[in-house]
Order: sequence, then C-alpha cells, then structure tokens
Amino acid sequence: MTDRFRELAEYLNRQLHTGRLDEWEGLDMTIPQIKTLVLLERVGPLRMGNIAIYLGRALSATTTVMDRLVEKGLVDRVSDPNDRRVVICKLTESGEVAIKRFWQIGRERLDLLADLLDEEQLETVVKGLELIRWAEDEIQRTYASMQSTIKQDSPDA
Repeated sequence: MTDRFRELAEYLNRQLHTGRLDEWEGLDMTIPQIKTLVLLERVGPLRMGNIAIYLGRALSATTTVMDRLVEKGLVDRVSDPNDRRVVICKLTESGEVAIKRFWQIGRERLDLLADLLDEEQLETVVKGLELIRWAEDEIQRTYASMQSTIKQDSPDA
C-alpha cells in the first residue's frame, strides 16, 4: 500500500507541477531563483545568511541568485533599520505578482481536476488530503522539536 501511495503522490506531484515549470521557463528563471521567491513569499523578508541557511546553499551562491532576482526586479535589498550594515531581502511588487501567478497555475489545474469529480468523490479526496496534511504537519513538528533539542544540546547554545 505504501508503494501505491508513493507512486500516486509522485505522479500527481509531477502532473501538477509541469504547468508551473513551463510558465516559469518563460520568465527565464532557475530553480534556485524560484525556490528563493517561494521562501520569501512564505517566510517574509530575510537576511541573506538566513536565506542561504533555509535553502541549504553557500552564501556566495545565494548572493549570485539574489543578484539575478534583483536585476529582474523581483527582489529588493534594503538596509535593516536596526543595523544599517545588515541587508534584508524582500519581494518587490513584481515579485509578489510573479509568485501569485506561480500558485495560480497550480490552482487552475486543481480546479480542472475537481470539476471532473462528483460531490462524493471530491469529499473522499479532500478527507484523504486532510489526513496527508495532518501527517505532514506531524513530521514538521517532530523535525522542529528535534532541531530545538539539537540546538539546546549544542555547546554553543
């Protein structure tokens, strides 16, 4: 059953994201650039070092990605009002529009799928997805708890 679940989840993930990737291709953006925009949309303005940590990339690579996003007018660098030496990166209005379009592409595909299902089928699917969401939230809570414990046990803490 786990194999069937994994196979179906992977299939749906690929199908739902194909349209988004085609749309982003027209914007001439790399995957790291997309991931950075999604991060800034989800978390809000961040320091460059925090962006590098979140994305698991070197600071130099993150700076290169950010340079391109600034050139495209999708991200702004602003000084931290509390410390002028610190630079905060945030989405511009154009960046917010671009990321909203990215998510809209997925919603449009999901709407097409939902329209093919009757009310009972849709209810079954929603209940299953709610269970998956609950399980994912549990994993995230466990991971956050483990990270917190690791930081507390660290000699630098």
